[in-house]
Amino acid sequence: MPFYELTVQVAQKQVEPIDSMLTEAGAVGVTYVDAKDAPIYEPKPGEMPLWNDIKLIALFEDEAIMQLASQVLHQSNPELQQLKTQLKDQVWERVWLEHFKPIRFGGNSWVIPSGYETVDQDAVNLILDPGLAFGTGTHETTALCLKWLDQHDVKGKHLVDFGCGSGILAVMALLQGAEQVICVDIDVQAIQATRQNAEKNGVTAGIQVINPENVHTIINQDGILANILAEPLMAFCDDFYHMLKPEGFIVLSGILETQKNMICAKYASRFIDIECEIEQDWVRVEAIRG
Repeated sequence: MPFYELTVQVAQKQVEPIDSMLTEAGAVGVTYVDAKDAPIYEPKPGEMPLWNDIKLIALFEDEAIMQLASQVLHQSNPELQQLKTQLKDQVWERVWLEHFKPIRFGGNSWVIPSGYETVDQDAVNLILDPGLAFGTGTHETTALCLKWLDQHDVKGKHLVDFGCGSGILAVMALLQGAEQVICVDIDVQAIQATRQNAEKNGVTAGIQVINPENVHTIINQDGILANILAEPLMAFCDDFYHMLKPEGFIVLSGILETQKNMICAKYASRFIDIECEIEQDWVRVEAIRG
């Protein structure tokens, strides 16, 4: 299915009202691009600085809806020049994969995109097709968990991949020798991607899927891998405790460095031996059930 773009150059003060107008008119996404190549340096957490002159690009699934949005925009802002384009029909979720290359994590673990040859035949090689789900290893949050798996012995363990995304952590754990991994995710596409990647790597037998509403049935596990966000990690502290056997471990990611103390304080009520690893402002927290 082709997509259609409507592009206008606006001043900073016009961004929010025109963004809202185009979204209400049917745009499925709006992107901001610097119109004059002015640098923006790393913002503080929570900030979203903008350039003074901005190209605002609205994406539409239907040409007729784009034309109607264009008319609405012209009525309110007749001075703005509009550029309308039809994008080439292609599988968009695949386009970015052209930039996804084999990556090593730790000393002996590789993630290899589908279609690439393995780099080290003697390493643990995970063949990955993320589909529409989060988790390729390119982001620091996932990379921190993959490095943990490379550095720790999970042979024979029963684990939980909470928020499994593409299944990258579950599959890597099984390739590293884990006996079974319970996968949980609220996204149906994530579960589909997890099953496909498990099959691609020959570890389907080790995958068990449990629906989010049934997580209370998970008990007596050796460890939990949870690469989600700080807010749900705060909410699931007690649930994670009850999922684990005595001295079971947790590996938490998706945590900003500014959220580290909050997470550690929360988990200190249930867990001991808390350790943190920081990479590019992201934090991995690991601990043992007390």
